[in-house]
Amino acid sequence: MFTLNTRGRIVLLVVLAALPALVFTVHGTWDERARAEAHARQDLKRLVTLAAHQQAQIIEGARQTLVAISLVPHVVLNDATRCNGYLAKLLEQSTGTYHSMGIYGPDNVLFCNALPWEGKVFSPDRLYVSLARSSGKFSIGEYQLGRVTKQQGINFGFPLADAAGKITGVAFVAVNLDNLNRMAAATPLPPRGILTVVDRDGLVLARKPATAARVGQKLRVPGVIEALRSGKSGVFRAIGTDGVDRLFAHDIVAENPEGPIPIRILVSLPLNVVFAEANRAFVRNLIGIVVATVVLLGAAWYGAEIFVLRKTRALLSAASRVRAGDLTARTGLRYDGEELSQVGEAFDEMAHALQHRDAELKQAMQDMQEQAITDPLTGLLNRRYLREYLPRELARARRNGQSLAFIMVDLDYFKRVNDTLGHEAGDIVLREFGALLRGQIRGSDVACRFGGEEFALVLPEASLEGARQKTESVRASVKKLELKYRDQPIGRITASFGVALFPDHADDADSLMRVADEALYHAKGGGRDQVVIGGTAADSAPQAS
Repeated sequence: MFTLNTRGRIVLLVVLAALPALVFTVHGTWDERARAEAHARQDLKRLVTLAAHQQAQIIEGARQTLVAISLVPHVVLNDATRCNGYLAKLLEQSTGTYHSMGIYGPDNVLFCNALPWEGKVFSPDRLYVSLARSSGKFSIGEYQLGRVTKQQGINFGFPLADAAGKITGVAFVAVNLDNLNRMAAATPLPPRGILTVVDRDGLVLARKPATAARVGQKLRVPGVIEALRSGKSGVFRAIGTDGVDRLFAHDIVAENPEGPIPIRILVSLPLNVVFAEANRAFVRNLIGIVVATVVLLGAAWYGAEIFVLRKTRALLSAASRVRAGDLTARTGLRYDGEELSQVGEAFDEMAHALQHRDAELKQAMQDMQEQAITDPLTGLLNRRYLREYLPRELARARRNGQSLAFIMVDLDYFKRVNDTLGHEAGDIVLREFGALLRGQIRGSDVACRFGGEEFALVLPEASLEGARQKTESVRASVKKLELKYRDQPIGRITASFGVALFPDHADDADSLMRVADEALYHAKGGGRDQVVIGGTAADSAPQAS
């Protein structure tokens, strides 16, 4: 059967498409539009990041102001009159940055303020107050009308603590939204671009071009609100409030210790502005080749799809999957001798060879890793693994507020077995003792051969009494071992144990091991075959068998 090769197919396409300029024009236009959108996305990302950093300066200024207030001596902050005077001076020096600042006491009642107020002002419903109290950190509220000033703003809170660290109140500053709008106005925007600063609920805090009527109003496009809540930053397309398809970029200005993002910034640009130059170039070229377009679209589109693109896409798809790590990817092309088919066959053979080599390499790496952390005689984990594992497990126990037991074990008179029966008999004892340990511990516990006849156990989430009982169980089981070497009894096997508990006896890995080792030393010095708890003398006496 005659098979047209790739060169012949290209020649056929050239013959059928006498005027290929349209394809190049259309393709070039779409490429240009894609590049224009990609560049616009990058520019909007940089612009929104810059704008977020600029707005963040106001928030950082508020945080520093609150930190300064928290450092004022308690003799001033606890005296309402002196506190009011201090805050009034601080507000005057802020030159319009804030329209209010004050302190809420432990009962969530306004204690002092830079401005005079009447009656009791309560704050438990204010987000920045509750967050500052619960987290003990700088917190950001939402758009609000001040209860004292009746002005639009956004408040920031900072916990005040006494000498014992107990939170006694929350200091706050109310940022004037004019500052956010001035910062937004100073941000350079492309033609017809819009910059919007919103709070956690999508309420507008600032806008460029400035529209006073929009401040305090919620964003009116649900798709935009959903996109904002889908991540911390990003670029997306959506229809704006003006009904125009726009490109949006958003980023966070600041974060709270917990909960939703409190302040975001959003920059948008109409797509017709993004594509303006590409569209103009397309129209210019289209006018010159309109007659050739019909022929070119029919010949190039269907011919390229049938003869070239389908196989090319199959090759590119398989290549992308292999590049991403999927070595099972195959082109699925029929091997019929045509050039692209030959490329596909060669690619599939290469992918198969890579898959086979990858499997061998993974197996070899797995074997090497297991050998590196496993004692070959007992099958237990080795000392190297223990040195890496124990600090990690202690860190986890410290985070979760849990205890952890570390037990050192030494086989009593083991040298006597090697000296009388030989090292092969000693290896039998070590193997059987390792098997006994594996059978005695939980799935979460770890048993290691520490070296020679020394072993170690790590019991996460174990109490001191639980560790003692587990150790006594192991000790009793060891005495029941009846081992033989060449039909000759090896004799009675016993072991000594030293137990240390985190955090009662030590707070780090080396100290915990040292306490357990000292307890083991006392166990051996006190007659062996016993359990000694670290840091105790009473437990050094032998336990009942």
